[in-house]
Parts: sequence; C-alpha cells; structure tokens
Amino acid sequence: MPTGQAGYDPDDYRDRRDYDRQRQREQDASDRQRQREQERRDFDRDQWERNELIRKMVNDDNVVITSGEMKVINDPEMKMLEDGTVVRKKRGFGSGMFAQQFSQLRGQLPKKRTSSKRKKLNKLQSQAFREANQKLRTTKGILKKGKTQRDVAKLAQRILKKLRK
Repeated sequence: MPTGQAGYDPDDYRDRRDYDRQRQREQDASDRQRQREQERRDFDRDQWERNELIRKMVNDDNVVITSGEMKVINDPEMKMLEDGTVVRKKRGFGSGMFAQQFSQLRGQLPKKRTSSKRKKLNKLQSQAFREANQKLRTTKGILKKGKTQRDVAKLAQRILKKLRK
C-alpha cells in the first residue's frame, strides 16, 4: 500500500566521513607502496654502482692491491681524504652529533682528583659487594634461587655499614 513516501535507503544515512577515511587509507597505502618501490630502486642503483666499481677494479690489470692497502680498505675506522691521505676517524669529543658543544671545552676541563675519603669508601664498597656476591651466588656464579641483583645491593649496603664502624 503506497503511502507516498520513498522507502528507507541506508546509504542516505551513511556518514560521508567513513568514505573519506577509507579513501585516505587507500591513498596512504599507495603512497607507502610507492615509497618502498622508490627505496628499492635507489638501493638497486647503489648496489649496481658499487658492483660496477668493483668490476672495474677487478678487470683493470694496472690495479694491484697490497695486503696493507686491503687492511685499510676493510677497516671501517679508516677514511681517505681528497688529497689521498689515509686517516683514522676521531672518537670522543671530536666526532658525533654532540661534538660541537664540546669543541670549546677540550683541554679546559680540570681533572678531578679523587679524595682519600672517597678512595677508602670505594674500597669498602667493592669489598662489601664481593662479600654479598659470595653469599648470594652459587659456585658457578649464578644468583641463588629467588635472589636478584637488588638483594645483592641491599646486602652489600648492610655489609658496608658494618665495615665502616
């Protein structure tokens, strides 16, 4: 019996945001796929260039590499400058992402001397830890069942208290 009203259509009431989200997900997935393919192509190109350089070196009769040169080539610590000199990479303050902030401090920081009081305490602490480890570990050096590093430290503190008296 017709009432003059159109029938119920669930699509009329569906939220458009769901469709937009789905489209965005598909777009993100295709972007990720494209990026992975680009990275794979870049890796393949780099690998091809590396293999091409090695092929040229191997096939060139004028190139002879000594064992000393081979060690330098295979050592990741060694680098060759533009002028051909081989240098070792710097460590410590001289390299790394925080090198800039320490460059002015190099050589200016005073060496801290350990006081005799501190030396005595360090000696007692190491003795206390030795005793605590001896009590809480087996002959193989494994912690006894139910014991943790925390227990070792607590016992070492108690032993240290006795040693200081």
